[in-house]
Amino acid sequence: MVYPRIVQQLLSDSVMIRLLLGLISFVGSDSHLVQESGEILALLVGSCQHLEFQMHQGLQELQSEHNLRNLIRSDRDAIVQLFAALDGDQCEVKKWVLKLLSYISDNHPDGAPLPPSPWKETAIKTLVAILTCSLDIEERSIAAAIIGQLPKDDIIIDEILKKSEALKAIREVICTEEEYKGFRPSANVHSSLLENALAALLHFTEPTKPDLQRQVGKLEVYPSLVRILSSGSSLAKKRAAIALAHLSQSSSSSNPEAALMEKELKNSMAVLHVMNLLPNLSWCCSTSAENESLCAVHGDACSPRDTFCLVKADAVKPLVRILSETDAGVAEAALTALETLLTDHNSQSHATAAIVDNQGVVGILQVLEKGSLSAKSKALDLFQKIIEHTQISEPLFQKSERILIQLLHEDALKKKVALVLRQMSIIPEQSSYF
Repeated sequence: MVYPRIVQQLLSDSVMIRLLLGLISFVGSDSHLVQESGEILALLVGSCQHLEFQMHQGLQELQSEHNLRNLIRSDRDAIVQLFAALDGDQCEVKKWVLKLLSYISDNHPDGAPLPPSPWKETAIKTLVAILTCSLDIEERSIAAAIIGQLPKDDIIIDEILKKSEALKAIREVICTEEEYKGFRPSANVHSSLLENALAALLHFTEPTKPDLQRQVGKLEVYPSLVRILSSGSSLAKKRAAIALAHLSQSSSSSNPEAALMEKELKNSMAVLHVMNLLPNLSWCCSTSAENESLCAVHGDACSPRDTFCLVKADAVKPLVRILSETDAGVAEAALTALETLLTDHNSQSHATAAIVDNQGVVGILQVLEKGSLSAKSKALDLFQKIIEHTQISEPLFQKSERILIQLLHEDALKKKVALVLRQMSIIPEQSSYF
């Protein structure tokens, strides 16, 4: 109990914290003082993220708007000098400064704090240089985490990242899971590097950034993302699913010829059906390779190289599989990705069939039984669309009925559940649940 009391006392002294920031922001400060100041602040901020310390009243203030993180973020001179310290050759200084910047950036609504221009451009380039060139795995990992927290609506940041080697470095991490240049790091550090590289990748896959997304498409990281759904940590799976959701969402929304696609899909499916009925005839207008490459949901609309499709990427089954994950956010990320298959009304029947064929209903029912409230809500939306467009087996129908009736007791979900049960003809059109 001694350590929490020490931390509590230090955090209650804003004067001391400002003195530490002053040591960092003072241009003439010795690198050793900068390191120790950064180390103390990083440890203090890190302490507030530990569940044990959140139970102490003195530390609960760290979770409020006026916490230690915001105090550091608001000191512009300190932020300038923190990023300047990353350019030095003092490894320990660099590492603790990176940790401090990561702590004050993590999950903050404004993202990573950056100095004003022209220091901002230098700061971003420095982070990219550490990610791409550092021989220290931990340094690369923390730099990737900070890149993942960079503000999303800054054109200058996007331009610097687009022209940099950051995405290639991210791909190298994602595609080389077991070793990095012959050096095998400890499992924890490597897992962290992969997770943070995926966080940085999410900046490139944002649906509002088509130029950055095109770069992702050219490097073809899709197979690696799909593989991570099966082999990565829970956090890695979550971030891989979010990246796939971003890419699938953009491909779905960028197809303006949905009606034409549906017509082509129906024609293609009809031809395939006839060919299956008459396999011995010679079909001069088609090859087996072309038939195999036809997407079951979009036909040939997702054939172009720059068009991403969850079905063509073989991502549907792995996404369904991680619906059983109980760690926070994993199942919800998978549901978000699967939902992108249903954005086009013209292909919803084929999309829901693809989800059902990959045991999607089983996974959705698992979420409805054990998932978080937000995940259950998403699962209900997806299940509603499935039963609207596709038949499910009688055993699954009966199981879903039992689970949904139990969910009627959850106030936040009961109206949505009742609508689904009405669609299944289990409760009447007029009900007290509506």
